[in-house]
Amino acid sequence: MTPEHPSDPPLRVAWTAHGSFTYTDEGEGPALVLAHGLPGGARDFRWLASALAGRVRAVRLEQPGFGQTPRSTETGTTLAHRARFLLEAADAVGLDRFAVLGHSMGGPVAMALAAAAPARVTALALVASVGLSPHRLARRTERHPDLAWLLTFGPIERLVLPSMRRAFTRVGFPSSTPDGELVQSTRLFSQLSFAEVRAAARGVRAPTLLAWSEDDPLVEPAIGLALCGTLPAGPRLVFADGGHNLQKTRAVELADALVAFLA
Repeated sequence: MTPEHPSDPPLRVAWTAHGSFTYTDEGEGPALVLAHGLPGGARDFRWLASALAGRVRAVRLEQPGFGQTPRSTETGTTLAHRARFLLEAADAVGLDRFAVLGHSMGGPVAMALAAAAPARVTALALVASVGLSPHRLARRTERHPDLAWLLTFGPIERLVLPSMRRAFTRVGFPSSTPDGELVQSTRLFSQLSFAEVRAAARGVRAPTLLAWSEDDPLVEPAIGLALCGTLPAGPRLVFADGGHNLQKTRAVELADALVAFLA
């Protein structure tokens, strides 16, 4: 179910050693850092945050190149670099120990953070997460590791942008997604190493909640099932429907499960 109203608090600004980032911080209780997918931002969790209201301290971080966090804040495009940003952002907003939730392409980043900082990450939650091997969208999409480097050149970026936009729109992302977020998503997706994802998953020690939908058009259920066999025990939520954005379509059920899990 979806709550009656979303939660849209004003964005806040904080700084790591590498630059500024934007985030929201609301609620009381166990701290939960939320990592969006590609493209994405704080608004991706507006319905889930509403369902969590008063029961969890939800901190939604906008990663470099998304929302109002500048791309210049990033230190690199590997999972290790991106996980380090989450950890440094958590430091900047005063979080010592916390749970982390990753949606879609935010899932591998959340796994990498949990593996790298076991003394800090108390629990891991993955929602419609990318997993250990290429999912159906990745298999349909040609990924070129050199594309991240090529997109640093303005003329090449402008040349490929129209085809990028058509590809993102075709698989269901909003046509209003800013050009910069399309470029950043393409850079990061082209660099994703499933070997690194598998290594991160093997390093997770925190109890793990997994949630996916049988009708997800982008990440098929087999990806979630494979994660079950690798990640530590915890709740497994399988929905017959709800699509890829369970943090909206199944926000109430997901929030209730998270509250019980984090308690």
